[in-house]
Amino acid sequence: MVEVEKKEDCISKKKTLMIQARTVSIQILLCCHLSYSFHVPKPKQRHFTHQHNAYTAADGHSIGVNESAATLEETSYSQLFWRMDHILQESRWNHPINTEVDQAHKKDLLWAQRSPLPFEKPLVDACSKMMHRTIEYEPITVEDARANNQDLARIAIRTKASSPILYEYEMQLLKLATEAYWSNQSESSSSRFTYQRKGNSEAHLSDIVTFSREQMGNTGLSELVDDLLLHRIYPWIREAFLSKEKDANLDELGLYVYDSLLIRYNATEANNNNHDNTIGLRKQRVGAGQPLHRDLGYVSVNIMLNDPSEFQGGGTFFEQQLISASIWDETTDLLEYVPDTFSAIKPLGAGHSLAHYSSDRHAGAATFEGVRDILVMFIAAAETANIGSNQPQSAPRWERAARLKTTARPYCQKCFASSDNLVDEWLCRIQHLRLAIDAVPYDGEAWHYLGMTLAEYTNYNNYSLSRTFDVEILDLAIACFEEATKHTPCDARLYNNIGLAWEKKLQSNHVSSQNDKVYMHQKINSAYQKAVAINSICSRLGCDVTSDFERACLNFGLYLSYQDDFHRAVAVLEMIDEFTEGSLDTLEGMSPERQRVIEDARGLLLFCKKHT
Repeated sequence: MVEVEKKEDCISKKKTLMIQARTVSIQILLCCHLSYSFHVPKPKQRHFTHQHNAYTAADGHSIGVNESAATLEETSYSQLFWRMDHILQESRWNHPINTEVDQAHKKDLLWAQRSPLPFEKPLVDACSKMMHRTIEYEPITVEDARANNQDLARIAIRTKASSPILYEYEMQLLKLATEAYWSNQSESSSSRFTYQRKGNSEAHLSDIVTFSREQMGNTGLSELVDDLLLHRIYPWIREAFLSKEKDANLDELGLYVYDSLLIRYNATEANNNNHDNTIGLRKQRVGAGQPLHRDLGYVSVNIMLNDPSEFQGGGTFFEQQLISASIWDETTDLLEYVPDTFSAIKPLGAGHSLAHYSSDRHAGAATFEGVRDILVMFIAAAETANIGSNQPQSAPRWERAARLKTTARPYCQKCFASSDNLVDEWLCRIQHLRLAIDAVPYDGEAWHYLGMTLAEYTNYNNYSLSRTFDVEILDLAIACFEEATKHTPCDARLYNNIGLAWEKKLQSNHVSSQNDKVYMHQKINSAYQKAVAINSICSRLGCDVTSDFERACLNFGLYLSYQDDFHRAVAVLEMIDEFTEGSLDTLEGMSPERQRVIEDARGLLLFCKKHT
């Protein structure tokens, strides 16, 4: 991605923001504020803590004020957040953060202009529209088990059997050109967007087209790609997605390719590479796929390039598919839960396509046997009026939200690296995430990261179980997490963080009634059970969620041990070993963080077994 900020610019903007923020802060979710006043006895001393399990996820970050923690303690959180929102309201679209986002958008737009892949062209007459091939498609929906009326949620669309997006001879032309390109490369050029495992190969479509035209003197592929984008992909995406945007000026937005990759999933190579002593035989079953991720773009298009009979497994698994799982029944007990069976979603056959919003979290499900080839296109949008000019470009709201989430943490850490006051960085991150939510209010990941930032602040501020201000900040974090569950209800990391936050709340000196305690224990149990169950389902599909699963099990085991529920703690902790087939037996080859988790799990398991 793009370098976000030069250091001198950071210093200048930091001073500006500090001056602005003397009178500032944010009002978030005051109507959702959770106001408990309770007291709970401290748990028995254990030899294990949550300290290595900071709030988990891959988030972004914000912009700060020059107020000390002591000053903040004297300010009610409602005043703090009201003041920050007041500043955002006044200078939202001229904010330096938004300028950085627009500059990054412009830089990527210039990169796309230099590629051989065409931008969408405006329809100048009826004749040009007649050149478009009509793509017939069908929605892919899942039943929402959380809704009483069993609503159907659309998670993707795919071409109908009668309407392939590529024909056989076109796929052969594309694959032959890619093979020729690979044979002439010592290694694939670096991707601007990739989540690769061993066993995967990739090539940029732009590189393949350039190589075919300039090195092989063949213009056939370039002509095919132009026709594919201009007369099939772009009209399809505009009709199926862009035309449904209620708050966008559609005439001012043109589609283009942010990036496009031909990816080969080779299960044989993946299994050979992945068989080591770190996880044993379980890892061998991961196959060739990708982890759960989001794309930076507007719509992602996935075209199958070979017959389904040539491979087993594969397809796209959408996290949102899990809303139909039985885990949403609050009476379900994790120890009796039989994981629901889900299948990754595939195009109907070779030449057919699957399309979905790039912001929806998904994974390339593992290909366990054979070789699977796909062409992936990340379609983005830009204001057509200023393309190719030196005029500023404003990123569409969905791209703005994605970039704000991605850049929040590195931007703020860089700008405030020399600051002794971590509150500056904390407030900086909050501003990024507030702007992301302002761009896309239903972005559950932004709400999740905002909750994480608030929860982390209680650590920065030497969190005290007795200080009302810190407890209110934690309440606010929990409210953000709960809001996130409305929009991204199937993220296991979110439920792990909810469990941690409620535990921290339970340990405060603000619990007064037994009913409050019972309620909070229910929330903790429910959150951890969902985190473990969701990770278990994802793993069965070949998604690499091992670290997330281990952290969730360890946190749940710790919580149960604090309640002297050693039998359940043992059962939960043993899931780690069962899940990874021996990860508790060896630490060789693991990252230091994962080693810490496994060592703690191993020690806690022995401790709990002694007390059963």
